[in-house]
Amino acid sequence: MKETSFKVVDASTINKDIHAIDHGTIIYTHSGNARVRINFEHWELSDHDVLIFFPGDMVKWEMVSDDFSSHVIRYSSNVLRTASMNVEHAVYEKLKADRRCGYKDLINNVVDSMFRIFNFYFTVEHYSMTDRIVTLQLQAFFLGFYDYLQSNPREDLRSKGTQRTDELFNRFMELVENEFKKGHEVNYYAERMNISRRYLGIIVRGKTGNSPKQLIDEYIILRLKLIMRTTKLSLKQISHDFNFSDQTALTRYFRAHVGISPQQYRLK
Repeated sequence: MKETSFKVVDASTINKDIHAIDHGTIIYTHSGNARVRINFEHWELSDHDVLIFFPGDMVKWEMVSDDFSSHVIRYSSNVLRTASMNVEHAVYEKLKADRRCGYKDLINNVVDSMFRIFNFYFTVEHYSMTDRIVTLQLQAFFLGFYDYLQSNPREDLRSKGTQRTDELFNRFMELVENEFKKGHEVNYYAERMNISRRYLGIIVRGKTGNSPKQLIDEYIILRLKLIMRTTKLSLKQISHDFNFSDQTALTRYFRAHVGISPQQYRLK
């Protein structure tokens, strides 16, 4: 099974339901407009825009115009890991924080060329080493993108609140993404962040309009749906992996948030 794919997507082929992804993706738009929510942040897209998705992202396409069209390179977590092997953690975090590449000269000179290379190897001829080609192209892109950002800093106009609250919110989301299997309750994250539950609630509501518990539950449910859809793990094993006391507790939690049991969800 190949670990990379390249295709054109439009309004009719985009999954508009909220979902968690287990792969990395770069979207390069051709036409139209769209608005997508990634982990409770909103991003606007028009023609010749670039947006980067990472494994574990929660994605919701909230608006897609009828004439929207884009090229999409999709790659597995293994490919992303290999491509970023020699990239410092700070680079990766910088890319996640500024995932919409808004520099037109970088897009015109680098991204456009990279996608023309992908288009050739995936669609013009049949090649057997496309996974390796994508990995090397991604490695060059990540390093070049980070270097460009360092040399051309810009003010983040999307930021809300003070730098301190932004840092705490980003820390909360990072913890949820990495520790959702262990942390089902707000107190877990407040203690990890050395702040009060009340203060965490003020920060999260100020950034998203939702409570921390709503974000935690939504992320856990999306990850449960993902693993149920993409693996054949038993509910007993999933219950253990997600730190539920038993399968009954998992079923009760899932039904409360989804409206159906895990067994029924798998049969859909």
